[in-house]
Amino acid sequence: MIKLEKYTIPSAPMGEDNHMPDIGNISYIHAGYKCTDRVSDEEKKYIGKGMINTMIPYKIQDGYGRERKDKEWNAIILENEFLKAVFLPELGGRLWSLYDKKGDRELLYKNTVYQPGNLALRNAWFSGGVEFNMGIKGHNPLTCDKLFAEIATTPEGEVLNLYEYERIRGVVYTISAFLPDGSDVLYIKDRIENMNDTWKYMYWWSNIAVPETPTTRVLVPAEDSFLCFYDCDHYRLDKTSVPYEAEKDVSYPSRIPACRDFFYKIPPENNKWIATADENGKGLLQCSDNKMIGRKCFLWGQGQGGRHWSEWLSEEGQAYIEIQAGLAHTQLEHIPMPERCQWEWVEAYTALDIDPEKAHNADWSIATGAVEEHLAKKIGDPKALRFPSEDSVTDRRIVMRGSNWGGIEMAVRGESISRYHSFPIDENDEATSFWLKLLADKKTETPTALTAPASYATGDFWIEKLASLENKDWYTELQRGVALYASEKIEEAHMAFESSLALCENPWALRNISMLYKNIYNDIEKAKEYILRAFSLMKNNRTLTTEVGTILTSCGEDKLWLEIYDSLAPNLKELGRIRLIKAIALINLGRYTDATEIVNKDFVMSDIKEGEISISHIWVQLYRKIYAEKFGKEDNEEADKMFPIPRSVDFRMHD
Repeated sequence: MIKLEKYTIPSAPMGEDNHMPDIGNISYIHAGYKCTDRVSDEEKKYIGKGMINTMIPYKIQDGYGRERKDKEWNAIILENEFLKAVFLPELGGRLWSLYDKKGDRELLYKNTVYQPGNLALRNAWFSGGVEFNMGIKGHNPLTCDKLFAEIATTPEGEVLNLYEYERIRGVVYTISAFLPDGSDVLYIKDRIENMNDTWKYMYWWSNIAVPETPTTRVLVPAEDSFLCFYDCDHYRLDKTSVPYEAEKDVSYPSRIPACRDFFYKIPPENNKWIATADENGKGLLQCSDNKMIGRKCFLWGQGQGGRHWSEWLSEEGQAYIEIQAGLAHTQLEHIPMPERCQWEWVEAYTALDIDPEKAHNADWSIATGAVEEHLAKKIGDPKALRFPSEDSVTDRRIVMRGSNWGGIEMAVRGESISRYHSFPIDENDEATSFWLKLLADKKTETPTALTAPASYATGDFWIEKLASLENKDWYTELQRGVALYASEKIEEAHMAFESSLALCENPWALRNISMLYKNIYNDIEKAKEYILRAFSLMKNNRTLTTEVGTILTSCGEDKLWLEIYDSLAPNLKELGRIRLIKAIALINLGRYTDATEIVNKDFVMSDIKEGEISISHIWVQLYRKIYAEKFGKEDNEEADKMFPIPRSVDFRMHD
């Protein structure tokens, strides 16, 4: 049975999307990598391939806070006498909960709150449940966006289809869920449709959050693993054996001190599955057909920073790990998907309940063998997982709407972008109204210079459409510049932004040119010139203010930044990242005591980024200087002992 319900979660507000396009602000997610000699040339084949230069056309989602209130989300429930599965189509189609009714237990880590944090390509990400990541390394661009939800009727029962058009790769993806009557297994069919005339780099990982306890053991039919961790400014990929690494049993996440990724290399002839077992041999089992060759365990580690991260995304006392399944052996890879084709595969999720002595046996073959027996009994042969055929569908009805972009793309191409799904257009959608008018060759109104762009579009079609307009204005030239930048035509983008300025002095083009000078041309003085011009026009913008402070404190203009900070509206002064930039200026000027009024155990910055150690670094830098002032000498070791980094501001994952 499939039903629609309201589902209440204490939730932090998402706030407004960032209207400034991503120009050269790629995060550590697309950092470089180094492989040890133990990684073969064949294993390196697709590592580092398919990375992107910008998140345009998507806007960054960084407007969230940390004050949570009850919110009703639209949920779609699949339920029978054995299982209850809760999907949230407004949050990227996340499988939020999978409840085992007979065992009276939650099989996933179901977060008690919705709390975004800065861990994804567009910034916002939240922990818990099963996240379906498609297209690009670094979480799905739509992980905090709504998807289309469709219920399909088949002779075997109803199927839930969650789908959308992903704009960077230019493909349609679908998460289909099926819970047969009388079954204690939830089946998921994943599909990617590339209806383009060109091949695409592709990526898929299903990220499954499960509770972490001191006795949780991760079981997988492999004896070798890639070991990945983030080292300063790059990833380091090595190989290790499992479950034992240097006589330590690494199948127990609670025994690993720092954040790690274990990418298990399951032999081709083995079944593809991963499971967790607690002290009673109970947990979750996920398996798939052979198309999903990859399995992974992500853990925060037992360090202070890792523990803090786990709770930062939820509430005090909560801990989780992720067991994951993907199309490649590691998440540093994007693999080529041919033109005009589709990929699909089936996953199965069910409760694990095996003899605890076998689950925790020191003999790895006994532990994994017990899971194999359980798998065969409950699911059968994973290579032959069944799912209702698309050909058997007798009716489809959309029950929740996604975005307009799929429908717009169909109009641009003049053909369908999916063999199975429709993308109806909402003519009243404000986010896409400009592009719908352009598409229909209707006149667009010139907005005022302070009007924020509602959305962006990329690709040759839109570049040519904008260039061909007879009556260009500052806004159409701005949009053309953004699209050109996304196509890596940097000089042409720069000229379009200058053209926008010539037509009307506006903060958006000024800011974009500043980012070109800062992030592409490495000319900080010109970046400063343009960002200050932009700021003079618009002094109440969060992103623009942050960028002003960042540029000024990086080029010795700390006094000017403090003057600007003092003139800011109260709502901007209170933002954690802007306050941190003030602290940097104070430290640069030797005003250490003043800086401690900001950098202390009560400091909060909502958008602290995964892998970012700015607060910890600044803490150490500041309090070492205070120690030196107080005692008249430098002694970093003693300073760190006297002023240890408090847990409340410690986000170090790898130290």
